[in-house]
Amino acid sequence: MERLAVKVKDWSLNKEIFMITGDSNSKHREQSVERFNISADAKIFLGSIKACGEGISLVGASRILIMDVQLNPSVTRQAVGRAFRPGQKKKVYVYRLVAADSPEEEDHFICCRKELISRMWFEWNESCGDQDFYMKTVDVNECGDMFLESRLLQEDIKEDIFLNHQGRPKALGKT
Repeated sequence: MERLAVKVKDWSLNKEIFMITGDSNSKHREQSVERFNISADAKIFLGSIKACGEGISLVGASRILIMDVQLNPSVTRQAVGRAFRPGQKKKVYVYRLVAADSPEEEDHFICCRKELISRMWFEWNESCGDQDFYMKTVDVNECGDMFLESRLLQEDIKEDIFLNHQGRPKALGKT
């Protein structure tokens, strides 16, 4: 991703691109996060879910791209929470890239199912209806997200990808 951004966009590391890895020491992590959050030039912050662990606040982010499927939904939820911190002023979009018709898609379905069970267990009360626990289907033509509304990207969005056996929406997709 870094090389692609450098080549296509002519961006440079530590100006538009910030990155941490599992090998980054704590000083480098803190500096990268701080510079990303305050820089007007910052465009992208690259970090794995493990590298962006506890204590990281990415309030400079407006988009999160999750490229790997975690079987534990709380791991993904924690990673997304890095951008939803006190001080966040931007609307944050989260994208999960899942390869259609692959074992990864099945893992994502399992993760969504675990998330549903967790929400039903911990968030249920008498006023909740069954539909309150399912992810809402999003019409990508009217979602207000310029990336999802792009015709080029819409070609790669698989429709109704995560319907359960009763036909209820399980995750984001076209309606």
